Amino acid sequence: MFIPAVYTAADPLLGGRNHAGLLLVIAILAGFWQFHTATVWASFSDEVRRRSHLMRGRLAFAVASTCVIAGFLTSRVEVTNQNLPLAYGNQPGMQLFLWAGSAFIILVCVDITATCLKFLPELRSGTFKSGVGCFAAGCGFMTLALGNRLALGMLEQSAAPNSSGILGSLNWSFSILETLAVLLVSFGLMLPRYHDAMLLFRQDIQSRRLMALLTPLWHRSSHNRKYLLRNRWTPLLDPVTGHVNAHLHRRVIEIRDCQLRGMELCPRDRVLLSRAEDHLIGR
Repeated sequence: MFIPAVYTAADPLLGGRNHAGLLLVIAILAGFWQFHTATVWASFSDEVRRRSHLMRGRLAFAVASTCVIAGFLTSRVEVTNQNLPLAYGNQPGMQLFLWAGSAFIILVCVDITATCLKFLPELRSGTFKSGVGCFAAGCGFMTLALGNRLALGMLEQSAAPNSSGILGSLNWSFSILETLAVLLVSFGLMLPRYHDAMLLFRQDIQSRRLMALLTPLWHRSSHNRKYLLRNRWTPLLDPVTGHVNAHLHRRVIEIRDCQLRGMELCPRDRVLLSRAEDHLIGR
């Protein structure tokens, strides 16, 4: 999200001539280019089609960046202003700056949305499909937000009569469209990882639970075999520390080792130890 106070504070450090705005726009263009590249790599298995899409993306990014830099360098933007394209939009260079950057982002958003919607029916995972759908919707809202900004700039430059109501509506709706775009893209990027994250979380909890349940048995085995405690001064804290699977694996190995050396296990201990071994191998 754009924070005006940060822009105003950062620009003097870069010379005070709106260079922060130029760097911000270039960073945004690079980010959307990476979004496009990642989408192409994830969607197209055919090498020829993938290479063609990637080449078009690189060419569009190079052209847009060149136009943005050229437009900025040929404009007079001496005074720091957070609304750079709108404040200096009457200059031809700023027009090139605004339209080239907006056109590239709109092109990328439309291409990503079309690609996501094309392959959406082929996705099987519900969370992955929801994530791709949210990402596509976010790109769609971003396109609407940029269209909103372009329309606002044209109306302000034309100074058309009776346009104050339209300008107010555009200003009011832009924040909503931008917020929806950011939220949907963020959710879209997070949702595909939600299932895996929850699975890892459940596995971690189960590993810690098994290690806690094995603690009495392990303590009995380590009491019988003192050498198992060598160089381990916090074995009882293993269930609440990191690398839980490694600790659980070592605990199972140590108990089995003591079993091979003659320690008797009751049926409950045998079942619990088997459960821990099945958990470690992913059953």
